[in-house]
Amino acid sequence: MKKRKINKDTIPERTKSFKISTRITLASVLGIVIPILVIAVLSTVFINSAKKDYIPSTVSTKTYGLINQLQWNSTISSIADCLASDDAEKKLEDIKNIAAPLEDRGTLIYIEENSAPYYQTAADGTALDAAGRITPLNTDENSYYYSDSGIAFVTHAQSNGTDYLIVIFNPDYNVPNAVPAYESIERSLTAKLIAVLIVFVLLFIIAIVVVSLITSKTIVDPINKIARGANEIAKGNLDYEIQYQSKNELGQLAESFDYMRKRLKRSLLDKNEATQQQKEMVAGIAHDLRTPLTSVKGYMEGLRDGIADTPEKQKRYLKTIYASTCDMEKMLDDLLTVSKLELGTIELHRERVSVSDFKGFATQIGMELLLDDFDFELADNSKTNPALYVDTDRFSRVIDNIISNSVKYRREGVKGKICLSISEYEHSIIFEVADNGMGVEPESLPRIFDTLYRADKARTNVSDGSGLGLSVCKQLVELHGGMIWAQNNSMGGLSIFISLPKYEEIEE
Repeated sequence: MKKRKINKDTIPERTKSFKISTRITLASVLGIVIPILVIAVLSTVFINSAKKDYIPSTVSTKTYGLINQLQWNSTISSIADCLASDDAEKKLEDIKNIAAPLEDRGTLIYIEENSAPYYQTAADGTALDAAGRITPLNTDENSYYYSDSGIAFVTHAQSNGTDYLIVIFNPDYNVPNAVPAYESIERSLTAKLIAVLIVFVLLFIIAIVVVSLITSKTIVDPINKIARGANEIAKGNLDYEIQYQSKNELGQLAESFDYMRKRLKRSLLDKNEATQQQKEMVAGIAHDLRTPLTSVKGYMEGLRDGIADTPEKQKRYLKTIYASTCDMEKMLDDLLTVSKLELGTIELHRERVSVSDFKGFATQIGMELLLDDFDFELADNSKTNPALYVDTDRFSRVIDNIISNSVKYRREGVKGKICLSISEYEHSIIFEVADNGMGVEPESLPRIFDTLYRADKARTNVSDGSGLGLSVCKQLVELHGGMIWAQNNSMGGLSIFISLPKYEEIEE
């Protein structure tokens, strides 16, 4: 069977969630309870051992002494009490039960009832014969003999007119040098007490060490993990995750560190992204301004050098110069608006308007689109006449910018079409501006609202769009508390959605 390694970092979930104060309290309680339990257990063991050795209920030693004498006297008294019973079968059974442990230690027992054998140990010869070989015995008198050759008892008992002779012999016996009885007991008790104290001290030390290790494991190890995580974060390793989860104080600290790491990582990514966008914006502005400036410079040189030598050429040159200047002015105006939005210096002058009021504005858009050879369709899907709380000038600019993009990016050879639909939901109103133009590549959709981003990198003319219009739209919509997003539609073009919060319903 394959041996599995125990992961030292694995801690049961129930203990991992313990608060630090709970752990410390638990360790203190265990430091008190464990010694008490150890003392109780060892005291029980000591008392039972003392009972066995010093209470004269049965013979537990083969060495002569006061306790041994008391035990033998108690055993003989028990045999005599059994012989006094009137129940013959129970009397014999009790005698056998008392004799069995003694006989296991080599003791021979012989009992006569009215001079006839009543019970004897199953061995060669009787206790009487064996005892007679080491010392002369007078069976008419009670006697007690002990030496290194063995111990022999002769005693008598009477019950209901019946005489009993009891002879007990054990050849395996030890007689030490004469020692006062109390000293023998004192030595024995002292030896046992010392042994118990040694075991107690060892168990106490082990218990304290185990409790300390458990407490250390559940407190110090998580602190070390958090410290390693903090060091990694300090070194700039923002991908390092602290592998410790718990609901206690250390778990909350680890979670805070991990949250800080993620926020810091997100902040650095945002900063790098902002820096990259700033670089792209500077490069885009330089690129977009260079084209019209080059055009203005070229036509101005043509006027200066007399290339435009006819009134018609001069008029055409001046018209081109004026158009390029207007393009640059529009781009700079958009750029200024973006800067104000990012700095938060633009204030909205909001007013409450209903969807029915917006329809008039939409009708004007449709009339202007006819001049650009565009079909226009308005679809009001609102069930009531919901209201918006918007800066009408700013919101009109958002719609104008989106429709202007649709006009600029129309497909060649296809009649342009723009659909404006209004949908009402429980808490919001969504405007959709859909065209049948060129659409946008799926990978470019998330970025078309970035400053100076163009989905078609081939467009270099500012008149084709500076890349600022949709960025202005996004920030103005968000300033109103709304959202804006884009997706390609079934007409092959682009749909831009604007979601704004409802203000309240207005009766028509």
